[in-house]
Amino acid sequence: MKIEVKSGKLQDCTTKCLIVGIWEGENALPALLKETDEKMGGALSALFADGEISGKKKSVQFIHTFGKVPARRIMTIGLGRKEELSFEDLRETGARAVKEALKAKLTDIVFALDEEAKVLGDYDAAHALLEGALLANYRFPGYHKEKEEKPELEALAILCKSDALEEVKEGARVAEALARGTNLARDLVNMPGNYLTPTVLSEKAKEIAERHGMEVEILDKVDMELYCMGGLLGVSQGSVEPPKLIAIKYQGTEKWEDVIGFVGKGITFDSGGISIKPGPGMDEMKGDMGGAAAVLGALEAIGTLKPAVNIAAVIPTTENMPSGSALKPGDVITTMSGKTVEILNTDAEGRLILADGMSYARKIGANYLIDLATLTGAALVALGTCTTAALTNDEALMEEVMEAAGEAGELLWRLPGYKPYMEQIKSKIADLKNTGGRNAGTITAGLFVGEFAEGTPWVHLDIAGTAWADKADDLSPAGGTGAMVRTLSVLALRRAETNNIE
Repeated sequence: MKIEVKSGKLQDCTTKCLIVGIWEGENALPALLKETDEKMGGALSALFADGEISGKKKSVQFIHTFGKVPARRIMTIGLGRKEELSFEDLRETGARAVKEALKAKLTDIVFALDEEAKVLGDYDAAHALLEGALLANYRFPGYHKEKEEKPELEALAILCKSDALEEVKEGARVAEALARGTNLARDLVNMPGNYLTPTVLSEKAKEIAERHGMEVEILDKVDMELYCMGGLLGVSQGSVEPPKLIAIKYQGTEKWEDVIGFVGKGITFDSGGISIKPGPGMDEMKGDMGGAAAVLGALEAIGTLKPAVNIAAVIPTTENMPSGSALKPGDVITTMSGKTVEILNTDAEGRLILADGMSYARKIGANYLIDLATLTGAALVALGTCTTAALTNDEALMEEVMEAAGEAGELLWRLPGYKPYMEQIKSKIADLKNTGGRNAGTITAGLFVGEFAEGTPWVHLDIAGTAWADKADDLSPAGGTGAMVRTLSVLALRRAETNNIE
């Protein structure tokens, strides 16, 4: 798709669909449309006076221009009340505009940026509109013999004032990178387990890393045995698919220091192992690598934007399958850290591979750790599908992640990590047990992972409820959502800004 930022006059803009925002409660047509209205013989002001053009939030009206101006149609879209407009509102407006345009099979659109920029600023307004538009344009092609013809955007432009051009271009550049990373993560989560094995995931990770000039290392089973990665090896031993550990370094500063570690759970299919899951809904367990997808999506965005930060990304990846060689309840494994774990439930496998992933991230230089995982059904029960659960051992890092999530428009809720919860995961025959039972399941699972931070500042993000959507909304279709890609990316951008100031 062609994406362009340009300056010029509305009445001279050539496009299939020119999109203009309208405020609620205003008693006159926006000044931006004055000359266009004159060329159309006052048709726009007449429609506005009759109440057929509304500023109510996300309301849409298509107006045919009948050749009076180069734009074939004008779409007016309600922005709501001027004093209430937020970044999130405008992003959703951009998304709704795209969905409505595609319903009308209009694949060439132009956003006229004017009043929105006066409220949010040129950079943020452009960022919000384009990010929403690109997220809404996402389609997973699927595997049909005969492809269903669904319209997608072919060209998208933002039309702005000439003195705003550079700010708008920068906002659009960041928006495009974040949306591309999010959509990449969605693709990975939506892929079936037989198409996205640990080997294929590692190949895709290598392609992303090499395309952006990042250092990449893929560990195989022999390497894992040398590092005594009993968590990853244990979970993988029931599958015929070989496990992989993906390690990628993005170095944005001269020295490899102040390194942020992103550790993503990469279970490409989770049957539950010997503690097998119920059949209904098991097909969705192809998405149990949502944490890995988020990390790779963030690396795609970061590789494009090139912030002055250092990232160590680690993705332990395997299937969790039942077989005669599979890990069994009652087994004891030894992780890379040397800590031993009693296995009570083989469906609590994500925390086991994350344990080794956390240790390896520390080995390659991570000074801060953020792990992401579709870890517990309890997170879905507690917080539903719109909010990611978080735990931490470090207040400053938690605050940094929360602020990044707020800027990215992704919802987080911090859960307590009080010491009494640790009693639930202490084992009588090993250092830890891999489940603390039903009570406080999200907390105890997160605290288990946190044990392998070994005192390193750490934040845990349980995206079990947010990585997959059963139904579509303005920003996302049903299926993989790309949850936390934008939060990780914004965190990196904010850290780079802080480094530049210092």
